[in-house]
Amino acid sequence: MSKERIQDDLEHGPRPSFHRAVPSRSITLAVDGSPIPRRGSSRASRPATWALDASSIPRGTSPPQYTHTDDDDSDVEEGASPDVDDAIPGARASRNNRSRMNERPRRDTSSSFQTSSYGNPSAKIWGLYLNQAEKIDKEHSETWSENTNGVLVFAGLFSATVAAFITILSFPLLQRSPTDTTNLLLNQISQQLAANSNGTTLSTPLIASIPDQSSFTPTASAVRVNVLWFVSLALSTVSALWATLMQQWTRRYVQAAVRPYAPPNRARIRAFFHEGVEKFGLGAAVEMLPAFLHASFLVFYVGLVDFFYPINRVVAHCLLALVIIGLALYVVLSIMPLYYPNSPYQTPLSSFLWFVRASAPLVKDWIHRKGDVMRERRINISLGMRRALEKTAFGLDWKRDARALRWTLISLDGDHELEEEFLNALPGAFKDSTSQYSKGLGKKMHKSINKVTHELLTTCSSNLLPEQIRKQRRAACLGAIWCFPETAKRHCDAILDQWIEITNNSWAPVSLEAWTNAVNSVTDLSPLIAFHAHCVQAIIAAMWCNERWHCPESEASSLLQRQLNVSPVDMRVYLTPKKKDHLQLAVAANLLSNALPLLSQMEAGSDVLHKIELNAIMNVICRGLDVSDAPDDLKNRFVDRAEVMTAYDPVQDVARGFHHRHRAVDLDGEWTKVFKSGHTRAESTMVETESL
Repeated sequence: MSKERIQDDLEHGPRPSFHRAVPSRSITLAVDGSPIPRRGSSRASRPATWALDASSIPRGTSPPQYTHTDDDDSDVEEGASPDVDDAIPGARASRNNRSRMNERPRRDTSSSFQTSSYGNPSAKIWGLYLNQAEKIDKEHSETWSENTNGVLVFAGLFSATVAAFITILSFPLLQRSPTDTTNLLLNQISQQLAANSNGTTLSTPLIASIPDQSSFTPTASAVRVNVLWFVSLALSTVSALWATLMQQWTRRYVQAAVRPYAPPNRARIRAFFHEGVEKFGLGAAVEMLPAFLHASFLVFYVGLVDFFYPINRVVAHCLLALVIIGLALYVVLSIMPLYYPNSPYQTPLSSFLWFVRASAPLVKDWIHRKGDVMRERRINISLGMRRALEKTAFGLDWKRDARALRWTLISLDGDHELEEEFLNALPGAFKDSTSQYSKGLGKKMHKSINKVTHELLTTCSSNLLPEQIRKQRRAACLGAIWCFPETAKRHCDAILDQWIEITNNSWAPVSLEAWTNAVNSVTDLSPLIAFHAHCVQAIIAAMWCNERWHCPESEASSLLQRQLNVSPVDMRVYLTPKKKDHLQLAVAANLLSNALPLLSQMEAGSDVLHKIELNAIMNVICRGLDVSDAPDDLKNRFVDRAEVMTAYDPVQDVARGFHHRHRAVDLDGEWTKVFKSGHTRAESTMVETESL
């Protein structure tokens, strides 16, 4: 410890650092060199002497006197001095602070790139860049490593096989076989012995009958076979060498991005080498690497056919047929991704064919001087085949999405917790999508969702589950119900039945969750779902007003404000006991004014049935209400009778397939209380079906 550090600690309070000296039975402060004897020192072994340099004492102050007793030394560890901690102000507190700091968990620096500032304000943004780049580089390096490892294994085995064929079968065909010379000499010896036994002599000497090695010429088939097999062996070994180099280049690229520099410099290094990887096509080179092995494989089999052709043509023809079939299959697999982008079958030749096909229109664009189109097409080509195929999958295809979601639901069959999570996340699939997409997805999914929702709602209708779990499951089911017109109608019909008689119908949970989901679904893109959402929220609100169902007034007030689009002040007026009829009239008027435009958006035929349904709900809500003392602001919410007459025009009903002699509904029911003008039935006879 330096003198300046000790002096600073003495001045400001932290515990000074004492240097252990020679063991002694006294504590000596090395100020004047004289020891301070220890009181009651009767032990043979004492803690070490503590030395404090005199230069560390501030000038003008006397050195502190420290005392020590044997009683205080009983629990002291080696190298510690509790009496010094007590004497020096702040020393014990400083010691405790350092202990707590040492107990703090160390920061994990083994994870992704840290975004420490390093004194550079741009380090954070570059740290984010490095985090994202790390994921991409890791994916690429793993893919390239797996590809090259597979090539190395196959190339090693195949090279050994080809080398064995060359050594045993083809290479001996390029030179005269020693066995031929031996057989010729044996034949000559046999003839000589036969001649000697007959008393005659051979006209040709034995030495003259030995053929000259220089006059040997291999057959054309032998030359072709050796050329093909040696080319195959060369391609296989070159692909193995290339795979080794690819692994080395990949490691060099990955290591360059993790150099021990500050994030800005490390990010620039990574960007620099990444541009080189993209510019020189390292990824494309790795993808084309198996092409050498495939070519080597083809060349070997062509040579094998040529080898058997002069020996046995039947075997050669069988091998040739297999080679042709395999080659045709290889070509089909190569072009399949061009016509079926989701095909899992492709070869290294597929990327080349895709590039040729994507580049062909550039010639036409160049002739017609379409610079912008050419620029966009070049950008798409530069992304590569893989990204182009992935981009094709980004489009909204409700048929494919429906199959995927149905498969997910089937795989979760029986697991109510996972099914609940699925239903809870299902409404997100219908958000920010086109009406056609939502409609198509609903047609494929509603039957499966209807079944699962019914099972889960049945479990909520009993008391076997805790209340919190039932509320969560009910909310998830209700959220899924409002995704489909069919399930929304079933839910609406069940809620309407609850007005007549409260039952334990699992599809009609009159609760805050049902009310909230209905309020949230009134803005749905589907007119059928929005229509039933308006009906459900109106029925539940009317049931609360009539005290058929109870919930906290604060919750009901919040939902009614959203439903009626009124201020908190107006809502407090509606909630007074004498104004409950006015609140129910406002609910009915709000339902009618929002439902009429939705009826005009429905398909022909189905709108008539919903007109009847709306009329029945309005009569139920308005039954027994008194409008005599309704204020003007409430009457302004009422719907004009002419607008209702237009929507319920019998001519339109008949034209759309509603074959009845009279109107679909009676315009003089209870719901006329929310009409702006109190016309009677006589005034509603302006259009009768007899005039059709």
